[in-house]
Amino acid sequence: MALMSYPDINAIHYKGFGGFTTLEECEEKRILTENGIAEMEMQRGHVVYIETYCMEMFAFPTQFDAPRRNPPENPAEFGA
Repeated sequence: MALMSYPDINAIHYKGFGGFTTLEECEEKRILTENGIAEMEMQRGHVVYIETYCMEMFAFPTQFDAPRRNPPENPAEFGA
């Protein structure tokens, strides 16, 4: 999870990232995520304070692990 604080904004912004299966993987990606957010905000000309955390929680299996299936032929099955 990334927490971001901006000057003159009275709220903490947050962004969740997931899909890491080990603490080591999360810690590695946490630093990359923090650096990526900082770079993006600097390019926009924003000043930001960022803290990132690894938090353990139950999550459903990712879509990457689920077997692929063909899309329905009837567009109504998409909920349209």
